[in-house]
Amino acid sequence: MSLIKSASTIGGSSVISQLIGAFTILFISYRYGMSAVGNYALMLGIIMIGAQVALYGSHFLLTKVRDDELQIAIVFSFIQSWAVSALYIYLVRLSFDLPFWPTYILTASYSLMIVSENVLLRYKLFNKLALQRISVTVVVFIAVLCSWKDIYLYDVWAVFHLSLISYWLYKYIDFKGFKARDFYPTTQCKYIVSHWQHLSRIGSAEVIANASLQLPTILINHWFSPLVAGYFAVVNRFCLSPVLIMGQSVRNYTFSKWSEDFRNKFFNIKEYRQVRALLFGLSVVVVIGIYFVYPWITERFLSEQWVQSIATSRMMLPYVFVMLAFVPLTVVELIFGSPNYFLRIQCEQLLIVVITFIILPLIYKDYALSLIMFSVLTAIRYLMIYININKRVLKLKEQGFK
Repeated sequence: MSLIKSASTIGGSSVISQLIGAFTILFISYRYGMSAVGNYALMLGIIMIGAQVALYGSHFLLTKVRDDELQIAIVFSFIQSWAVSALYIYLVRLSFDLPFWPTYILTASYSLMIVSENVLLRYKLFNKLALQRISVTVVVFIAVLCSWKDIYLYDVWAVFHLSLISYWLYKYIDFKGFKARDFYPTTQCKYIVSHWQHLSRIGSAEVIANASLQLPTILINHWFSPLVAGYFAVVNRFCLSPVLIMGQSVRNYTFSKWSEDFRNKFFNIKEYRQVRALLFGLSVVVVIGIYFVYPWITERFLSEQWVQSIATSRMMLPYVFVMLAFVPLTVVELIFGSPNYFLRIQCEQLLIVVITFIILPLIYKDYALSLIMFSVLTAIRYLMIYININKRVLKLKEQGFK
């Protein structure tokens, strides 16, 4: 019951957030056109990759470290958020024509948002986490509403988002508990050394995983057009986002719960089986819904430019299924498994992105072919990962874990 309640709390907030986000996409498409949606998706993809690059997996430590290390871990994440984001945006602007300050502030503030989320997860403040996620999407919509031209959207968005996340950090982090030594370079260096295995393996894996998720939109924008990227972004928002909501909700709960179990040398295999059954059932329902419901909605209530996205939604069905049925279960490898294996499986997904959205378009430039290959190869890969995860669980059982 705890699983359903906690996951539903996070999932319910994410549903509301995605509904607001979906309405924001609709508003952008009707106000500025589908190409503006593609540009917005490009900016969001770059920001989200940057947030993961900046933190480099250090946010996961916020739920796992001892209480006496928590302040040091938070300081480390803060430094990363601002320092690494600056370098990342400088390098990104060599390839993309993006405004520096809005992109930098958004990347840093999204990094801080992830820090805040993991602090809330550590203390199991699921209701507060839910409220934070809703507030973040509301801010984006308000920014679009206040931007009379699309060129001003990112400036307004950056200011509003940073202000909001600063409020959440101030409210739920006990800054009075920080000591001067937490900021010393020697303290931070000792922290890095003691957690180097995590940062070098899990950090790399998380950056690659996020890049694999965001790069298709960026590469479609590059190879085909902002309009085609707009179709892909629309399907991501209306079809893939509900999948990510449910998967991430379950993943957040299991990550918080199983991280505590890890600290106590314990693993509840019965709960794992419940999670596995829940995800599989949800995946079947979602795939059927996308195949039948999404075309019905777009053809009856939305414009022609939205109808053009139906083909994209159906080509992505194998990808959608595994993203919900199998991907959330990889948290088992993240917590109990080998950091090297977790890094390897993310590298494999990045390789699929490179093959289907870089190499294949160089040989034969066809959007449908690239997308179908991406979807099918990802489904096959995650099926193999799912088999290995079940082997990991059986191994935990043999080692005496409950």
